[in-house]
Amino acid sequence: MRYGYFDNEKREYVIEKVDLPTSWTNYLGVEDTCVVVNHTAGGYMFYKTPEYHRVTRFRGNSVPMDRPGHYVYIRDNETKDYWSVSWQPVGKPLDKAKYTCRHGMSYTVYECEYEKIKASQKLSVPMGDDVELWDVTLENTDDKERDLSIFSYAEFSFHHIMIDNQNFQMSMYCAGSSYEDGIIEYDLFYEEFGFQYFTADFKPDGYDCLRDKFIGNYRTEDNPEAVEKGICFGSKELGNNHCASLQKNIVLKPGEKVRMIFLLGEGNRDAGRKMREKYGEFSQVDKAYEKLQDFWQDKFEKLQIQTPNEGMNTLINTWTLYQAEINVMFSRFASFVEVGGRTGLGYRDTAQDAMTIPHSNPGMCKKRIVQLLKGLVSQGYGLHLFQPEWFEEDEGKKPFQSPTVIPEPDKNDRIHGIKDACSGDALWLVSAVAEYVKETGEMEFLNEKVTYADEGEDTVYDHLKTILDFSAREVGARGICKGLRADWNDCLNLGGGESAMVSFLHYWALQNFVELAAYLGREDDVKKYRECADRVKEACDRELWDGKWYIRGITKNGRKIGTKEDEEGKVHLESNTWAVLSGAAPKEKGISAMDSVEEYLYTQYGLLLNAPSYTKPDDDIGFVTRVYPGLKENGAVFSHPNPWAWAAECKLGRGDKAMKFYDALCPYFQNDMIETREAEPYSYCQFIMGKDHTAFGRARHPFMTGSGGWAYFSATRYILGIRPQMDYLEIDPCIPGEWEGFQVMRQWRGASYHISVENPLGIMTGVKEILLDGKKVEKIGVQEKGSEHQVRVIMG
Repeated sequence: MRYGYFDNEKREYVIEKVDLPTSWTNYLGVEDTCVVVNHTAGGYMFYKTPEYHRVTRFRGNSVPMDRPGHYVYIRDNETKDYWSVSWQPVGKPLDKAKYTCRHGMSYTVYECEYEKIKASQKLSVPMGDDVELWDVTLENTDDKERDLSIFSYAEFSFHHIMIDNQNFQMSMYCAGSSYEDGIIEYDLFYEEFGFQYFTADFKPDGYDCLRDKFIGNYRTEDNPEAVEKGICFGSKELGNNHCASLQKNIVLKPGEKVRMIFLLGEGNRDAGRKMREKYGEFSQVDKAYEKLQDFWQDKFEKLQIQTPNEGMNTLINTWTLYQAEINVMFSRFASFVEVGGRTGLGYRDTAQDAMTIPHSNPGMCKKRIVQLLKGLVSQGYGLHLFQPEWFEEDEGKKPFQSPTVIPEPDKNDRIHGIKDACSGDALWLVSAVAEYVKETGEMEFLNEKVTYADEGEDTVYDHLKTILDFSAREVGARGICKGLRADWNDCLNLGGGESAMVSFLHYWALQNFVELAAYLGREDDVKKYRECADRVKEACDRELWDGKWYIRGITKNGRKIGTKEDEEGKVHLESNTWAVLSGAAPKEKGISAMDSVEEYLYTQYGLLLNAPSYTKPDDDIGFVTRVYPGLKENGAVFSHPNPWAWAAECKLGRGDKAMKFYDALCPYFQNDMIETREAEPYSYCQFIMGKDHTAFGRARHPFMTGSGGWAYFSATRYILGIRPQMDYLEIDPCIPGEWEGFQVMRQWRGASYHISVENPLGIMTGVKEILLDGKKVEKIGVQEKGSEHQVRVIMG
């Protein structure tokens, strides 16, 4: 079943059938203010942190689904009928009202047609201002005048999610609201700057600041008493639950159209006046849209593709980059799944996010890399989850200790010991730094001094050596990297044991570091770390090969996991893909390993993380054995590592297999099977329930997952083969043999390359000839900034 379609020209996903089986979300804002909304205007707004500075309230995983939100109600004062511009919360029957939702790049539009009134509500956060705009238009398509009342509604948060949900003995008595000059001011008395405002570009005919007055007793957002009666109550109070409702009465003549702007923002009443003065001009609202459009267009222009695979074109050109960008901007903890109950940076997640899109967001990728460098302990492991604010310059002593500020633990309490470290976390950062430097050419970054989390400082370059040396030290009896608390897979603990994946990841990081060292002429480091890599490779080959595939690891009791003797957890995706992707596996063993991946793990929805699923708890293996079969880390299609398989197949030269695996996971191709998938078809989800589960094919946890970044990275750098190197742009595709070719527009270091790849022999890999502006070249070196070039690549 299909619920909507991709509008590639507008870069929108249009939801035509709004009674979706689950929330389909979008992210508004690209700076400090973010709004997470769904297809029915449910969602919440936060400023900088979703845990400690939530602006509007949200009740995730509740009934009714995903409420409250940012709503606009319309009431017909003649008939006393009322509805909402978004389908929910009023929920008019869909055979009597037409609703659509259009999710775009940092904006969402809700449209309805009901009883000859056409209405729309566009939500966005303009760049440079900490305010959400509700751009509302109404049109009378009737042949008579219509007497209407318009009501806004949002429920204010008490800022801290725990206070929102639990601490009512405090929250009910420490927040207040007032109305003056057409502006609702919300005041959290326990915060120095705890203010929000709500206003509009018109003089209101009524207002309510108290949630319980506006909605009324024994009611919900479905049927607020103020809307039902057609008049707000003028409520305000110090203490209680607070909302933002402004009422406007209008009379629309036949054919008449009206536009109004509501503003929900960070700051006090004076801040609200300034924003109202600015965005009270419709031209300023339209300029804000243009600025956002230019912001995203600039990112998209860094890389655009045209291939025979329309799903890949749609996702790579717009949606997968968008998803990867949102993860870099807002980390993992702002969604309808991670509803702000924890914040900060996950070390390995953030490192991978920063690695995947330095071409479109170099500034933010560098910022994340530096934050991770500061979160590295001088011993060489990363703090698994930390607040970057801990390691920033002190902004000065606060006049009082608010319960909603981000806690600042004592320095010693910030640094967890090695027993709580995840063994592979910091290794990802080595490759993130290498990718950043290859993309930008900013070699001087490697010499910048950065502090460690506990003590001392080093150059960026020496931080990387610290990471590699830590993994070289932390090995088990067989020379394989220890698993410590866990590796990439939090649930596969092995009691600490030894992790095949981490040893392969160590080898990959060593290769990337040696490239850097060789380019910089650090010959001693080249020698040292090449010898280290050789030892790692030898140990992996000796200890981890099981005849047809690579094992997953060794428990602390010496038991090998992921072997041909295992009844459950026989084959694992992570170790086999990284054996190949890292370059540690000899080609014949790599082919056998990936053939085993296909045989045991392939499904029509993507590759399972492991198979068969575990059904018997086994604490020697870890918590994964206590996860239901087919869910998450136990036999689900875990999306994040699927792109590792695409890249691994490309390393083996098997473009047909890479594309087969790409298409299986690709959400674009599940647009017509939403009765199975349920989740949105424009973002990769964390996992899809596996074949050992009754809901096989159901996708869960969208947007905030490393799947987006890795899908982008593997598709563009491995399948399409466009890979920046230290001093040249490599083009080495690995594609299905039936592709006759493809085109890519790629910007790199300030120059633009229009790349045309031709495949006259119908092969999958191999480049016969490269022509730069009509001249045959061995490689494409760095070109002058601002220049444009034609590149012709002939496979053969």
